[in-house]
Order: sequence, then structure tokens, then C-alpha cells
Amino acid sequence: MKKIYLSPALHGSDNATRCPITCSENTHCGQYMDIVEKRLKALGFQVKRGGPETGTDAMYDRVAESNKWGANVHYVAHTNAGGGRYSMTMCWNNAKSKKWANILHKHRQTIPTTHKVVTNNELYEIRATSAVCLYDELFFHDNAADCRWFHNGGMEKMAEETVKALCEICGVKYRAANAPTAESSKPATVVKPTTNAASPRAFSLSKEPLYAASTSKTPSGTATGRYYRWDNKTLRGRVRITTSPGYVGVAGKVTGWVDAKAVK
Repeated sequence: MKKIYLSPALHGSDNATRCPITCSENTHCGQYMDIVEKRLKALGFQVKRGGPETGTDAMYDRVAESNKWGANVHYVAHTNAGGGRYSMTMCWNNAKSKKWANILHKHRQTIPTTHKVVTNNELYEIRATSAVCLYDELFFHDNAADCRWFHNGGMEKMAEETVKALCEICGVKYRAANAPTAESSKPATVVKPTTNAASPRAFSLSKEPLYAASTSKTPSGTATGRYYRWDNKTLRGRVRITTSPGYVGVAGKVTGWVDAKAVK
């Protein structure tokens, strides 16, 4: 089984975005990686994911963990800033790394801008990993139009493109998420969300600390506005929230985690 190490953005001081909902770079990169992780596991990959710690020390720990585990690919996902408008995959300046980065480039078909491959021998995760590192800057989070696209189906499209590319890189047969498997002898069981999706209850939050995971020690941002519980589960005193009743129970549509006591 091929091993993929996933490293979503881990900024100690998280970056604000122009997303249509309360968000941050760490938050939406974590949501994107949730989709990538789930799909890779469904296709038979071994997956290890860094987190939930953030900051420079956490980056060193992730590289050490990836190297010790013997990852085949170390995949990093961030979003960019600075007024640009493109998608970019960075890699080490050698033939193998560039070949794999260009496979990812080939599969970047849905973005509303352009995609490019750039070599980089300075970023720590690129130069210190034993595995080939593919370091994505998915889009510019200071561009409101691209933020809206990403949060309105673009996240899922980019995640699936990444999965397709990793399958090609690793020689693993790609299968669409809804494709039948050899083990499927009967229709798949539809698992309904534990929340009543027909009439989920809305509630309001005001600058409530928002966490990327139930285990996160530091908030990735704040949540203000109208929200819904994504399900009825409470883990470590926190619950998952989403922004629309239509997103309840839908994979990839978790805005983040808040303290359960904030949901009245």
C-alpha cells in the first residue's frame, strides 16, 4: 500500500481570508484535507496526517514523522496571499519531483484561474522530507471571488483532482467516489445524518472561537452569524457546525468546531 503524508496549513498565527463565511487559511485547508484524506483511504492508500499542533515546531515534527514513516509522497496544502490570482504546486528541483508535480498540474482542470509548477529549494517541508514533497498553494485567499468559488464546490473539485493525480503518481487505480466496487453486492446503505436534516435548528454565534478539530488547542478563527449543527455528536466538549441546513451531514461542509456550551 502506498503511503501519503498529508500536511495542511499549520500557521501558528493563522491568516485571515476573504471567504464568504468566517474562515481562515488553516480552517479551509483542514476542510480540504478532510476530503482528500477520506478519498485516499477509500482507494486503499495508507494515510498519515499532521496535526493538530501548529507553528514552526509542529512543522519540524511533521517532517520527522513523515520521514520516519517512510511516506511515498508528502503532500502540503496552503492558500496564498499577496494580490495574485493563480494556483501553484511547488516542488524540489529534480526530475522526479518535477515529473510528479506536472502530473498534478495536468489534473488541475477546474480552477477559475491558471495553475503552474514552480521549483523551490528553500521551504523546509520541500527540502527536508525524504519523500517527494508536492506543496500546493491552492488559490489566493485574499481574492474574494476565488474564495467564493472554493467554498461553493471548488474545494471538492480540487480535492478530487489531487486524489486523481496521487493515484496516477503511485500507480493506484482511480475510482470515482460513487463508483461501484467489486465488493458491492447490494445497494450502498444510505447513512442519514444524526441531526434532523429536514428541519435543523438554527442558532446564532458572535465571535465564538472556531477550532479546526475537536482536539485543537488554539482557535483557527471565530464564528459569527447563523449556523447549524452538522451532526448531534459531541466530542471533547465540542460540536461541528455548518452554514446551511443543506450542508447538515454532508462531507466536506463542516465549518469547524465550537464549544458545545455555545450552541443553545
